[in-house]
Amino acid sequence: MSYILSVKPQLRLQVGILISIVALIAIGVVWNSEVGFLAGFIAGILLGLGLGLILTYKKTNTKL
Repeated sequence: MSYILSVKPQLRLQVGILISIVALIAIGVVWNSEVGFLAGFIAGILLGLGLGLILTYKKTNTKL
């Protein structure tokens, strides 16, 4: 987990949004078909990881 938190906040936010979108698509696939427990478990882990990355995003004041 310390490696994930060492990534730049802006990149962490973008990756978190991307993983969350993929997780929501995976949950939709799991919901509409009978793919089993493991697929739902993986979709849940992806959703948790994506939301965790988004929630740990800390906006910094940078001047361009």
